[in-house]
Amino acid sequence: MRVAERNRAIKKALAKVFGFKNVRVKGDRGTAYGWIDITITQPKDHECDGDWRCQECSRQVDEVKRKVWSILKETGLINHLYTYYDDMNEKRYECTVQVQLI
Repeated sequence: MRVAERNRAIKKALAKVFGFKNVRVKGDRGTAYGWIDITITQPKDHECDGDWRCQECSRQVDEVKRKVWSILKETGLINHLYTYYDDMNEKRYECTVQVQLI
């Protein structure tokens, strides 16, 4: 599967859960070719002033990230992500998941 096809398939799978306009899948260029940046936009499920120390915001971001990785595993798209090994020789995926709460 080509990188562009993979990115479209990831967006389609994530859009079923989070909504098409709430998912952005972008591939990098140059030496970072193959890396994927996934950005999910979600409304806050609580009231807060947006402080970075808010425990509820942190919990919601972690929950969305877990759901994204779960969807990638369930659909088999995780097998199409490039991998690398970090300094501790652990396998990592060339993918970043960011969550923006509005």
